[in-house]
Amino acid sequence: MSKRLMRIVVALLACSMLLTALLPALTVLAEGASVTKDEIAEIKDELSQIAQQKKEVEQELSQINREVTQAEDQIALVQGKIALTEQEIAASQRLLDEYDSQIAASQQLIDQYDGEIAAKQAEITRLEEEEQAQYQEFYSQVRWMEETGPVSYLSIFFQASSFSELLDYAMLVTDIMEYSNRIVKRLEATQEEIGQAKQALEATRESQAQAQQALEQTRAGQAAAHTALQSQKSELESQKQQAQSLYTALASSQAEVASKAKQLAADEAAMASELKEAEAKYAAQIANQNNTGSYQWPLPGYYSLSSRFGYRISPISGRPESHGGNDIPAPGGTSILAAQGGVVTVAKYNVSYGYYCIINHGGGKSTLYAHMRSMPAVQAGQTVQKGQVVGYVGTTGDSTGNHLHFELRINGSRADALQLYPGMTFKWQGTTVQGG
Repeated sequence: MSKRLMRIVVALLACSMLLTALLPALTVLAEGASVTKDEIAEIKDELSQIAQQKKEVEQELSQINREVTQAEDQIALVQGKIALTEQEIAASQRLLDEYDSQIAASQQLIDQYDGEIAAKQAEITRLEEEEQAQYQEFYSQVRWMEETGPVSYLSIFFQASSFSELLDYAMLVTDIMEYSNRIVKRLEATQEEIGQAKQALEATRESQAQAQQALEQTRAGQAAAHTALQSQKSELESQKQQAQSLYTALASSQAEVASKAKQLAADEAAMASELKEAEAKYAAQIANQNNTGSYQWPLPGYYSLSSRFGYRISPISGRPESHGGNDIPAPGGTSILAAQGGVVTVAKYNVSYGYYCIINHGGGKSTLYAHMRSMPAVQAGQTVQKGQVVGYVGTTGDSTGNHLHFELRINGSRADALQLYPGMTFKWQGTTVQGG
């Protein structure tokens, strides 16, 4: 054989040995996606936390919803008040406009009265001047008559050429005197009539002025009420703005909390789905372990038993007891192998068992390995292969020396693990015990 060929063979053998050594590790890596009880417990804990957060957020959202509703009601109430106030302001403005119209009409009437009074006053003045002229003429005539005396009248009469002309002259003098008297009386009557009309106009104007003053006072009161209404509206607008700002802030918080609640609900659903999937996967991991092949002896090379399955005198208490497994003495640190492939369901410390683990092989069968020197080399939920190291011999828990307490459980009940090994022989108390 050439050196090159020899090198190839050696390389192939090395690769074969390396693959054999790495196969268990590769198997564990390939099964890294398996689910453990701790992972399921973590999922349940996280799901519980999410449910609590969801409850708190839903309570917060419920409170915000109530506050939003209150803010909406407040806005609607203020808006209603504003609408009523605006109606009152509009009615008040119409009333003010009506007062202004009445005051304007009253002022127009007063101005008209003032014009008529001025015209009457001008007429009175004209009549007084005419009266004064008439009086002046009448007084001139009377003064002339007084100054001339009877001679004047006699001279008029003596100027008549006949009796009838004398009568005519006498009638003329009488007519002149009566005419003057009538003019004076008519002027006096007209002046008195105009004076009465002027007084009536002045009285009417005064009454109208008083009515206008009352209107102006009433309008002033209405204007004050109108200003108060406008101030009230401004205050309501401010309240509405505050309520609107509060509503906007609450609506924003409502949307944020609702989004958070929605996200938590989605997280809860996803986590519940993940839990369901993990539990199903975990159940499948156990159910799929239906090993029907031969079982690996957990301590190869160590076949002597210090205690068997069944009743015995306890080395700890010294009293009779039911011993649930077979005790296999071995040096501390000896590797303990899995009797069959399966899923680790327990890997922890117990006061009695010390450090121990349980492997479910499917078909209702499980094996238990107790009194390990430290925590098992496997974890709960991990899938293991037959012959895989699961721990090391120790003397933890209720133990008087290094040994492995090895149990078989069928559908939850303890059974003699030696029945798994037909054809094998074991030593116990100086005798040979046949397995199977």
